[in-house]
Amino acid sequence: MGGKEWYFYTQRDRKYATGLRTNRATASGYWKATGKDRPILRKGTLVGMRKTLVFYQGRAPKGRKTEWVMHEFRIEGPHGPPKVSSSKVYISPNGMSLSLRVTLFILTEYMKRI
Repeated sequence: MGGKEWYFYTQRDRKYATGLRTNRATASGYWKATGKDRPILRKGTLVGMRKTLVFYQGRAPKGRKTEWVMHEFRIEGPHGPPKVSSSKVYISPNGMSLSLRVTLFILTEYMKRI
């Protein structure tokens, strides 16, 4: 990709406070998932998943596809965060929902296609 890649730890933003859907909208457009999540294996064991997204300018469904691509990396498998059902809300002592704390940050890679 010509060395034009950036990596960030980003906070996952929920579309709805009690839901599991991720909000990927921005002031100028939105990130749209493409394809399926890809497994990341280490010595044959699942350690994470990679999701590929493309940035569209404007509002869905009439957004204009750009050359910007993002990969979201999240930990999965035996060393990943515990699974929390969206139908159950667990409240921690400080009042924050556990389901929001479990996957609070993800690693993202941004690049512009050439």
